[in-house]
Parts: sequence; C-alpha cells; structure tokens
Amino acid sequence: MAKLIGTAGHVDHGKTTLIRALTGIDADRLPEEKRRGMSIDIGFAYIDLPGHGRVSIVDVPGHERFLANMLVGALGIDVALLCVAADESVMPQTREHLQILDLLPVDRLVVALTRADLADAAMREISSVEIGELLSQTRFAEVPILVVSAETGEGLEALRSTLSEALDAAEAVSAPGGWYLPIDRAFSIKGYGTVVTGTLARGAVREGEAATILPGDFSARVRGIRRHNEPLAVGKNGMRLALNLGGVRLEDLRRGQAVGAPGAMFESSIIDARMRWLVRPKHAQRVRVSIGADEVIAKVFHSDLDPAVAQLRIEVPVAAAIRQPLIVRRYSPPDLLGGGQVLVPQAILRRKGDPIPTVEVDDPSEGILQMADRGGASTEAICRALGQTPQGLGETFEALKSSGRLLGFAGLWFTHGAFEAKAGELLSALRALHDANPSQAAQPRERVVAAAKLDWAGKPLDRILGHLAASGRLVVRGSEIALPDFRVRLNERQQELLARLEQVLDEAGANVPSEDEIARTLAIPPQAAVEIVRLGVEAGRLVRVGEGIHYTTGGLESIKREIAGLAAHGAFAASEVRDRLATSRKYVIPLLEYLDAVQFTLRQGDKRILR
Repeated sequence: MAKLIGTAGHVDHGKTTLIRALTGIDADRLPEEKRRGMSIDIGFAYIDLPGHGRVSIVDVPGHERFLANMLVGALGIDVALLCVAADESVMPQTREHLQILDLLPVDRLVVALTRADLADAAMREISSVEIGELLSQTRFAEVPILVVSAETGEGLEALRSTLSEALDAAEAVSAPGGWYLPIDRAFSIKGYGTVVTGTLARGAVREGEAATILPGDFSARVRGIRRHNEPLAVGKNGMRLALNLGGVRLEDLRRGQAVGAPGAMFESSIIDARMRWLVRPKHAQRVRVSIGADEVIAKVFHSDLDPAVAQLRIEVPVAAAIRQPLIVRRYSPPDLLGGGQVLVPQAILRRKGDPIPTVEVDDPSEGILQMADRGGASTEAICRALGQTPQGLGETFEALKSSGRLLGFAGLWFTHGAFEAKAGELLSALRALHDANPSQAAQPRERVVAAAKLDWAGKPLDRILGHLAASGRLVVRGSEIALPDFRVRLNERQQELLARLEQVLDEAGANVPSEDEIARTLAIPPQAAVEIVRLGVEAGRLVRVGEGIHYTTGGLESIKREIAGLAAHGAFAASEVRDRLATSRKYVIPLLEYLDAVQFTLRQGDKRILR
C-alpha cells in the first residue's frame, strides 16, 4: 500500500516553505496563494525517500477560514507532519489541526519546529515544552519533535529520516471493497479530456476499468492513470492520482463527488457512523460533515443502545463507503465536535432505541454469518451493514450456503443455530395456540408468526414453513399450520353430539346423510351440524370423501373390506361396487375417487383393482 504524508498547522507556520525545502516543489499552485503568501486550497508535492520511492505530500491550508479545505487533504493521510513555528509556538489552528488528526485514522505523526532560524535557544525550548504538553493530551504523546529551518537547512536530513521511519511504521490497513477516490479537483486537458484528482482511498484502480461517479450515478471508464505526471498501469491505495475519465462530461463533475468501482460506494443521505466526540452535540442538532472531499450539512441523531454510534441525516446526497473517515463540526460557528468512521453507508431511519445492524469485520463471510446469527437477516440488511451490493456478495452467499454454514429462504438468511432458535419460537407459539384453541385443528400461519413475535412474511415464510413441514416438524394445510401430534380436543357436549352423529352415519351404511339431513336427524341448527362434522374430521373420527359425504373411520374400513371382497374375483367396475354396497353413483364415484387418491385402488380404464 502506498503511503501519503500530509502537513498540518497554523497559518504562516512554514508548511509550504518546508515542503519546498524538502522537495524543491512549490505546493502553492493558485495565483491568489502566490499573491497572499498563504495556502488557500490543498497543494501537492512529492519526496523521494529511501525504501519508499516517490511519496506524495499533501499541503493543507492553516487559516481557520479554509478549514474545510484542510479537511479535504487530511482525510486521506497516513503520516502527518505537524508544523509549529519555533518563534511563535502553539497557536489556535495548531490545536485544532492536532485535534482533527487525533480523531482521524492517521497512523503516525511527526512534529517539525519550523523557522528555527528566527528563534533563540530559550524560545526553542519553550515551544518544545508547549507542543509536548499539547501532544500529551492525544494519542501522539511520544512522537518525535524535530527542530528545522527551511532557510538554513538545519534538521532537514533528520526530518527526511524520521519521515521515512514513520512511513515504515505506518500500518497498511484497508477496508474491504472495491477502489474509490474522492474527487478534490476536476478539469479538462486538451488532447486528454476530463481529468479528476484525489487520493485513492481503497483498493487498486487499473487502466481501462469501468467506474461510477457519485452522487449523480454517472458511468465512466478509466482511460489513463498518472501519478506526479508519470503514467501508471495500476494505481494503489494511498497514492495521489490523476485519472483521465472517458464517457463523462466535465460539467457533470465537481469537487466532493467520488469515483470508484461499481458497488464500492453508495449515494446516501443517511449514514450510521461510529464517533468519538470532543463535544457531544444535542440530539437532532444541525452540523457540518466533512466526508471524502465533500462538506455537507446534516443532523445528528444519537442511539440509546450505543452512545458511540450516531446517525447523520444529510440534507443533500453524498458518496459514502464503509470505514470512510469523517469529521463533524458545529454548523455555526464551525467548531470541531468530533470524528469517526462510516459504519453503514446507506442506513435506514431509526429511533433512539432501535437496534443498529452493524458488522465491523474485514472478511465478508464472517460479516454475513454474524448478521445471519442475529435471528436471521435479509440480503438487503446484510449488504447494507457490510457496505456492499448484492451482486458483490452473491458468490459469498452461495459459497456459505453450499458449505452448509448458511441457510437461505428466499433472501432471508440464518445460521443453523439462529434458525433453530427462531423455529423453536414459532413451534412454541403454535403449541400455545393449540392449547388455547383445542377445538381448532390448525392455526392461521400469520397468527402464529405474530404470536411468536417474528417478522417473517411472503416467500421467505412460505419457504420456512415448507422446510419445517419437510422435516416433519409441522403440517401445512393451505394458509394454516398445525403440529403433527396435535389432535382436536372436544368438550363434553361436543363429544356427546359427535357420538350421536357417528351412530347416524354408521346406521346409514354407504348412503350417509348430508349436513342438512344430519341437522334434521339430530334436531340441531344447520350451522351446528356443519361444525360438528368439521370437528369430527379434525379429530380424526370422520373422513371427508366428497362434497357433503362423510363416513366414520369404522364405516370407511367396512366399505373397504366389501370392496376387497369384490376385488378377490378380479378387476371390478363402479357399477359392481354400487350393487355390492346397495347405493348409487352419487356415493360410488366420490368414494372410488377418494380410494384412488389414498392409493387403496388403482383405476385401469373403466375398471379398478386393489393396489
């Protein structure tokens, strides 16, 4: 991974002059910067260091009015060079810049006491002590402090050596995902076309690759890559690059956008971030957010479950990527409030007490399993938490499923343990509903899901119930479900009425009465007759053969014995069954179709045999 050095410090403390002395390059590129003698926008140079080759340097403005420009440069650096004038010591922007560096994922810091030729020994000592006291309040308490002079050359070789050592020690850490580059400049060069510049924040970009520009969702192709005016075939993470883009107009580009591999970043107005606050803003307070090369206005919403996580609801869309650093300042005055990293690039609106579906791992497989182990998660929720697209994670999902580590039900994913826990909750809720409604053979599936406090619905619910039914753990009856071992339990009155009905049906032989006839025979309302027949079927004591045709289980077995006796002489016709049972086609045809369906008989043309 390439490394990037960035300057920091108060205005007129010699940052640009020091870079010129180290590199021979004047980082002030704007005419106004030349006229005013101070950096207004970020400038760029490079230094050749042993073991590292050509290393990019970002020079940032120190004036408080241009803090937003400072942040554009600081958000991508690995090693910071904090410049403090030996003849002036610590100043307001010294403190502010150091706070920003402390909040950002800057790996190493080197302090240069500049303009040493203007300070006597006593002033040098005072400045060293004051900067040491300031550093002690940060994670940079033990960093080296070097006395240098761009005018006399004092300490420059020691500074070069120290910067090289800091680059050696800087950790090569990169978040998962494709390459992306925040755009800090966009312009056109005659003969080349559209060019954008920035620091490659992640991954590697290759000449000829497709790219997406966000916000705006413009498509482009990387026609060429240059680094310090030298062509490259591949640009690597941490490099300061110029990309020649084809297929996109200059008027569609601006500072603050980002260009990257399709799916590497997201256009978003809601971001969940892990924050470190210097001053905790109020809930729903309006703030300034610096992310990538952009500064936008947002409102901060805190979480009751994790005080370090904040949701930033942004007034205009930005390009955001997982693990991307950001800085938050007060809206007015723009005082520094805190810094952090993006947890969820495309978050969803949540209340203070809502859970925060985040995963902080580098391995996508582990991230998917972590999400799936939290009681199950949808493809959309997993991709959102990992900051990747469904297309980007498709092969990982399939590999985990094929290996048996992941269960998938129409886009709802579980680990085996999570599925068993949730399935147990569903079956327990079904058991409770059976106990509360003993006369109902099955329960509406939506009612069971609601009782179990699950959010399953639609196709995932269909697949889950089918899976449980295939393993014999429940029975699916259309839109209702039941436990395999559940039997309808009748009260005393229902038991008595069903016994009377069974007697009526058995006495009728094959010519059983309809529900209306049952009502008249038992002297009960028609609705009561329909209900007792239903209960008899659900209790397993009656069998529905056809519309309005029901037999007791004993009566049906008696009919089957008669047919078996008939079949002893060979294949038989429906008319023979009719005569054997002394009934009519009204009963024989539904009866034989039922026996075919339960595989007791087999139709062969106009006749049947026993199976």
